Amino acid sequence: MSSFSIKIESVQYSEAEVLRSFGETTFRETFQDQNDPQNLADYLKSSFTLEKIQSQLQNPNTTFYFSRLDGEITGYLKLNLTNEDVEIERIYVKHEFQGRKIGKALYAKALGIAKERSAKRLWLGVWQENKKAIDFYKRQGMEIFDVRTFQLGNEPQDDYLMRIELT
Repeated sequence: MSSFSIKIESVQYSEAEVLRSFGETTFRETFQDQNDPQNLADYLKSSFTLEKIQSQLQNPNTTFYFSRLDGEITGYLKLNLTNEDVEIERIYVKHEFQGRKIGKALYAKALGIAKERSAKRLWLGVWQENKKAIDFYKRQGMEIFDVRTFQLGNEPQDDYLMRIELT
């Protein structure tokens, strides 16, 4: 494999449709094999509308980043910012780019932002059935601290809440 450089850049408002489409694609890729197709379709229809993405891009407490490899979008990160915490709401890498340390680069971006903001912790929710992601976050130093319900269409699913304390 040739050497490559992963670039992580803020998503611009003008890229809202690209973000919407990419977000929907990566969510579907990640979860379609383990979930009811109708529940997945219902969730995607309500969560990945252009209007919702545009609104989130205008929210000063929400930030999005694309990872790019040779100009191609390979993944994305969505952060929610509060006075004390930074939440990773979404961190997804397109299937064909997994295994190239892009997820690790996106996580490092989130951790760097949390530290820059002097956040007390970086946290996220991850589906209990997503063992690959749970193992990844544990390798980054995160630990499970609680459980919450995530609604996928008509199906409630249990998510682990994971965090890393920064102060």
